[in-house]
Amino acid sequence: MLPVSTKDVIAFTPLADHLAILVKLRDKAEADAEREAFGRLIDATQAEIDAAPQPVFRLGIASHFTRAAFRRDLKAAGATYPGDVALYRALREDLKEVAPYNLDDLLALIDEVEATAQGDVDPAASDRLETIKSVARSCGGRFAALEGDRDFFIAVAPLVACRHFLLGWEGVKAEDGADAPFVRRRELTADATLAHLGEQEIQAVGFKIMSLMRPSKDLEKNSASPSRSASSRKPSPTAKTKRLTAPRGSSSASASRKTPAST
Repeated sequence: MLPVSTKDVIAFTPLADHLAILVKLRDKAEADAEREAFGRLIDATQAEIDAAPQPVFRLGIASHFTRAAFRRDLKAAGATYPGDVALYRALREDLKEVAPYNLDDLLALIDEVEATAQGDVDPAASDRLETIKSVARSCGGRFAALEGDRDFFIAVAPLVACRHFLLGWEGVKAEDGADAPFVRRRELTADATLAHLGEQEIQAVGFKIMSLMRPSKDLEKNSASPSRSASSRKPSPTAKTKRLTAPRGSSSASASRKTPAST
């Protein structure tokens, strides 16, 4: 079952949501230095909230039908999210095609990083893998194409989500400082309306919308939801809280660097 009724409308303030995530991360932190780092981020975020009124976005909750319509439009836009397994497979295939003299060592390094992706990855191994990826990208093979697909999804999916499920807002300003008008036509938010938002704001709101589509923990386990790159090391406080939005006019919005939700 969905986390809330599909009849509900959720009020979402990105910066407040970002603050709540920081608090949770601080509470889960094991090291004193990490907790202190999160504490500084919390203080800075709270100060930003206190400094100016924050925009509030009204988000609709997907029904089975509207979720299907969202998926249809994603597919029509050509937005697909290749998972880490597919990326690593393509990286191995591209390397085998190039056949460098140290191929076996490179494949072993990929195996090492992939096996430890959800924990701490040796920084040296991670840096070496980035070099390997750069070489693979320059070859223009399957790996580069899949990375492009992933970047395209991250850019397009939040926009499509906002078209379908952003139902209104308060506190969003137009360039002249007046309240930005909000228009929906044929059950979709108008592109001219979304033009009042910056790209990072659309990402923050769109990813929140997609997170609300997750039906249950059991179904999530069986879904192919996008994940952070398996080549990355365990996030630091700074990496975990990379802002997805920036101040715009008299208001600002932000969110944690979240994994795009399974849809």
